[in-house]
Amino acid sequence: MSTTDPRVFPRGLYVHLPFCPAICTYCDFAVERYSSKRSEIYLNALEKEFATRTREIVSNERFAPQTIFLGGGTPSAFNLSEMTRFFEILERCVDTGVVAEYTIEANPGTVDGAKLELLLAHGVDRISFGVQSFQPHLLQLLGRVHGADQGPEAVRLARAAGFENVSIDLMHGLPNQSRDDLRRDLDEAIRIGAEHISAYGLIYEDGTPIRTAVERGVLSSLSGEDEAAHYLQVVDALEAAGYRHYETSNYAKEGFESIHNLIYWRNEAYLGVGVSAASFIDFERSVNDETMEGYMRFALTTGLAIASREKLSPQARAREALILELRLRRGVDQKEFKKRWGFDPLQENAAVLDGFIREGLMEKLPDGRIRISRKGLAVADGIMSDFV
Repeated sequence: MSTTDPRVFPRGLYVHLPFCPAICTYCDFAVERYSSKRSEIYLNALEKEFATRTREIVSNERFAPQTIFLGGGTPSAFNLSEMTRFFEILERCVDTGVVAEYTIEANPGTVDGAKLELLLAHGVDRISFGVQSFQPHLLQLLGRVHGADQGPEAVRLARAAGFENVSIDLMHGLPNQSRDDLRRDLDEAIRIGAEHISAYGLIYEDGTPIRTAVERGVLSSLSGEDEAAHYLQVVDALEAAGYRHYETSNYAKEGFESIHNLIYWRNEAYLGVGVSAASFIDFERSVNDETMEGYMRFALTTGLAIASREKLSPQARAREALILELRLRRGVDQKEFKKRWGFDPLQENAAVLDGFIREGLMEKLPDGRIRISRKGLAVADGIMSDFV
């Protein structure tokens, strides 16, 4: 395995920490309500998997990634002693000395001064708050347990502790969410001054309470036209406030783009540890068991919990890479892309590309790069699927 090719050797580490104070109405991730007993078992399983997976990659050395992302779930749901033990487990197997970006996801209401100081002491330098909305009725709709005032307060606490890189998540396209609701959320997010904002349209995942409510007629989803209008409202407001729209759903002040997520969008290699975590190493995609019971049983007994593996063909790698890179607003340089991946799905689907350009859904930039146009942003997923 080449240690210099970012397509092959993992530069990013993702750790899934699945515990939450409550389960949101839209969530279909591998999560469960926090309990100290389950947390102890899960940390034991992580300890085994960390040792096994990192040893596979670097043999007798500690794995030294460029980015670490602690996601979930709500990683900040751990208490101080659990969080301390987690870092001890990670740091036995991982050298954090060269990490350029170390992110933790957190929910407002689950952080305090002591937790934030502990995070900083272990090198975490970026915190991403799952705010979703500042409107009480929308927080209730989403099943969030924090209040409208706790989002700004969480950011204030992070600033006071010493965090200089703060991200917040917002959601749009929600049932009963008006344009004024969204405007107020955007105004507050801009006022707070987070360095990074992720703004996601609601997806009605199978089996989630919010989808069931829509199917039963308890809630009404927005029309496609209204969802598109919400999306463009976000783009316009955040760009006007000085945020660079660098990826379909992500906006950053200059120099604060998510380094870790850019690894995904460039289809580079990464290691995932924890329940349901995915890895992409040496062109092989693997996914851990998506159930807590299965993950913990296998990880505790064998140190591995991989449920599926797929070695991608050169053409499959290129198609996947194209879909991911088209999410980036910088666009795709076809010559550079073909040099890197050996195959150009845009060239192979030239008639499809020309059709999208004629319709104004895609565009060629002055430097020759191809990207999805502003008109096409609201239907980007459909556009990208035509190149698979």
